Amino acid sequence: MRDKEKKRSIKGYLLTGGIGGSILLFALFLGFGGYIIGQYRNVYEREHEIITADYAHALGHDINLLESYIESIYGNNVHYQMLKRPQITESQWIQATYYLNNNFRAKADILDYFGGVFYYDEKWDSLRSEFSGYPYEGDAYRLNHAIKQKMHAHASDRMPCKMIMTYEKEAYLLYVLGDHGKLLGYVINLSRYFEPRENMQFVIADLAGNILADQGDAILDEGSVSAEAGNDVNKAGFTYMLSGKRVEDQELQVILVHRDEKLAFWNRIEFWLLFILIPGIAFAVLWNVYRFVRRIIYQPIDHFVHRLTEMKKGELPEDFGAAGEKEQLEEIRIINKKLDELIVEMRQLEQDKYKREKEANAALLQYYQIQVRPHFFLNCLNIIASLLDEENVDTVNTMIYSVSSHFRYVFQDYNSRVELEEEIQEVSDYCNIYVIKNALPLLLQVQASDEAKRYKVPILCIQTFVENSIKYAARKDMVLSITIKADRIEDEEEEYIRISITDNGKGYGTEQLEQLNQPIREFQYRSAHVGVDNIKYRIFLMYGERAKLYFYNSPAGGAVTEILLPQEENESADHR
Repeated sequence: MRDKEKKRSIKGYLLTGGIGGSILLFALFLGFGGYIIGQYRNVYEREHEIITADYAHALGHDINLLESYIESIYGNNVHYQMLKRPQITESQWIQATYYLNNNFRAKADILDYFGGVFYYDEKWDSLRSEFSGYPYEGDAYRLNHAIKQKMHAHASDRMPCKMIMTYEKEAYLLYVLGDHGKLLGYVINLSRYFEPRENMQFVIADLAGNILADQGDAILDEGSVSAEAGNDVNKAGFTYMLSGKRVEDQELQVILVHRDEKLAFWNRIEFWLLFILIPGIAFAVLWNVYRFVRRIIYQPIDHFVHRLTEMKKGELPEDFGAAGEKEQLEEIRIINKKLDELIVEMRQLEQDKYKREKEANAALLQYYQIQVRPHFFLNCLNIIASLLDEENVDTVNTMIYSVSSHFRYVFQDYNSRVELEEEIQEVSDYCNIYVIKNALPLLLQVQASDEAKRYKVPILCIQTFVENSIKYAARKDMVLSITIKADRIEDEEEEYIRISITDNGKGYGTEQLEQLNQPIREFQYRSAHVGVDNIKYRIFLMYGERAKLYFYNSPAGGAVTEILLPQEENESADHR
C-alpha cells in the first residue's frame, strides 16, 4: 500500500513537471512568434516612416524653393524695385507688373503641383498672379479674389509672414514678403499637393494637431488623426500604419495613414502553423523525452538545487538529510542522501566563516573606536584651565561646549552613519578647538544644500580629512582656509553624494598621492597615523567597491579630497 502511494506521488510530480514544461514551451513559442510578428511589423513601420519622411521632405523642399524665389524677387528684381518707387506713374506701373508677371509665368510653368506666385499692390488694390498648369477644377478668378482679400486684410502685418487660407473647402498655404503695401508671395494648394494612392490617406496638419488638408482614402476620421498627431509620431494598428513627420523649418507636419491587410497576421496560414501545428508536434516529442530525463537524470539535480535554495533562504526542514530514505530507486536514494549531507556540511562551513568574519569586523571597529588621543584631551583641559586663570569666560564657554560636543560625537558607534549636517557641526566644533588652542585664525566654508545635509554619511568621514588639513597645511604666515562642498550626482546609473574637502596649503606630495589613492580592502595594524586609513577602511566595510575616494591637488594649489558615497533607497526616501 505504501509503495502504491509512493508511485502515485512520483507520478503526480512527473505530471506536474510535464504540464509545467509544456506551459513553458508554449510560452516560448508564443514569445518567439510574437517576436517574429513584431519584427515583421517593424519592417513595415520603418518603410512607412521612410515614405512619410520623403513626402515631408518633398513638401519642405518645394516650400523652401518658392520662399527663395520670392526673396530673390524681393531683393534683386528691377521691376519690383520700380514698383516700390513712391512717384511711379500708371504707365510705369502697368509696364513693371507686365514684366513681373512674365517672370511669374516662367516660375509657375515648372511647378508640378497646384500653386503659384503673386504680387499685390495695396495702393492700386490690384493683384497679379500666375498659377501652375496642374489640373484644377476651381475658378482662378475667384481664387485671385480670395487671395486679394487676404492680402488687403494682412497688408500691415509684420513681414515675412505665413498663413493658411481656406477657399472652397480646400486649404492654401500663403507666404507673403514685402513692405509699403507692395507684397510678393506664393500660394500652395495643400489639399491637392499629394497624388492620392489606393489604401493611403495623406493628412497635412499644423503642429497643434489641427487638420488642414485630408486626401486619399478615409482610413481614419479627422478626430482620430488629430488625436494621434504629433511631431514624429508613429503608431501601428491591427490593419493600418500611421506615421507623422514635421516639415523641416515649417509649422506643418505630414501624416500618412496606410491600410495593409498583411498586418492582420491572424488571417495568414503561417500564423496557425507557427502557433498550433509546430507546438503540437514539439510537445508530443518533448513530453516523452522529459519523462525519461526527469526519472533518470533530472531528479537528483532538481533535488540538489531545491536543497541549495532552502539553505540560502535559511529554511531547512526538520527531516533535512533523511529525504533520500523515501526514494524507491536505490541509486537515486543514495545520491539524494549524500547530497543532503554535503549541503549540511556546506552550510555549517558558511556559518562558521560568517561568524569569524563578523567577530573580526567587530573587533576591528572596536579598535578604531578607541583611537582617541589622550594627550589631545589633556591639552584641551589645560587650555580651559589657562583661560579660567585669565577670567576669559566667553572663550571658556565656547571651548567647553566645543570639547564636550567633540567627544560626545567621536564616542558614537563607528559602524553608524549620521546626517551630513551633524558631521559638519562636528567639524565646526573641532575648528573652534583648534582656533582657541593655537590662537591662529581659520576660515571654514561650507557649501551644501539643505537636501544634501540630510544625507547619511559615516561618522568622522569629513572631520578626519579636515584634521589632516589642519595638521599639514596650517602655517603661521597665512590664514588656513578649508572648504567643504556636498552635492548629489549620478555616476554609472547610481546616485552618489559627493563630498569634497579643499585647503589652501601646499598640497600632497607625489609619493603621498600615490599611497593615498591605493585602496584599502583589509585591516593592517598600525600604532600611529591611523586616521586616513581608518576612514578609508570603514567606508570599504560599509559600502564595498561602490564607494570611491580620490586624492589630488587643486590647480590653484592645496590638497583636495573627494568622497563619493552611494545612497541606499531607504536613505533617499527620507529626503523626499
